[in-house]
Amino acid sequence: MIEVAKHAAQAYGLRKPELAHEFAQTVRLGSMLGYFYQMLGGVGWTSIPWLRKLRQPTLILHGDDDPLVPLVNAKIMHRLIPHSQLYIFHDGHLGLGTSAQELAQVVDQFLTVPVSSSTG
Repeated sequence: MIEVAKHAAQAYGLRKPELAHEFAQTVRLGSMLGYFYQMLGGVGWTSIPWLRKLRQPTLILHGDDDPLVPLVNAKIMHRLIPHSQLYIFHDGHLGLGTSAQELAQVVDQFLTVPVSSSTG
């Protein structure tokens, strides 16, 4: 089990490798076809041309140790999406699960702050 945690930590940038097993027990895997489409989308599609058209306030969460999606992607999105807020947390690709307590507070604050009239 220690070897699995070590590899998961490397693959996903887990700051707490001991959480790899716990996280794996709670995750529901999708279909292989869904995974294939996800990988295919990552190879040949980009949202960059449409990001400037987003008008709703947008929260972008990204880990500073994500080996799968470079941090520069989040920074590009933040620059292109009007009214966006970028929050960089100290974790990896699975941070929504492994840093849930910290990120829940960030999301809660984002959702409870009144929207200014300049966003509309």
